[in-house]
Amino acid sequence: MYNEEKATKRWVYWAIVVTIITGATLFVISMIPKTAEYAIVKYEEFQEIYNTCEKLNTDLGIIQTLPEDDKMFEQFSKLQRISTIQQQLNRWVEDYNGKSKMWNRSMWKSASLPYQLSINNFSNMNSNMKGLK
Repeated sequence: MYNEEKATKRWVYWAIVVTIITGATLFVISMIPKTAEYAIVKYEEFQEIYNTCEKLNTDLGIIQTLPEDDKMFEQFSKLQRISTIQQQLNRWVEDYNGKSKMWNRSMWKSASLPYQLSINNFSNMNSNMKGLK
């Protein structure tokens, strides 16, 4: 009888261990799609922020080359437009850098993107603003 009790206890322990391992495995498997989706979203987020910064830098360069009396500056002056774009670029750079410091986000960033951005990375940010009064 003692051996039967021992065998029953051993069987119960094995059943508990198998149940725990199976439950943990199923939980991990169910999390894989969420993790993959999260990784893709974060990967794209960094790329989009970087692309936005590049676009703002390009826009800034175009506006800096336009004459002060261009039709584009009827509502807002050239200086106001340049200032607005510079502020937007600053904000995006800060956003990118802040997210880069978050380990759970930065680990999904493309290796081709820099770890941190600087305003100095954007050529039109500090270029001479010709034609401004």
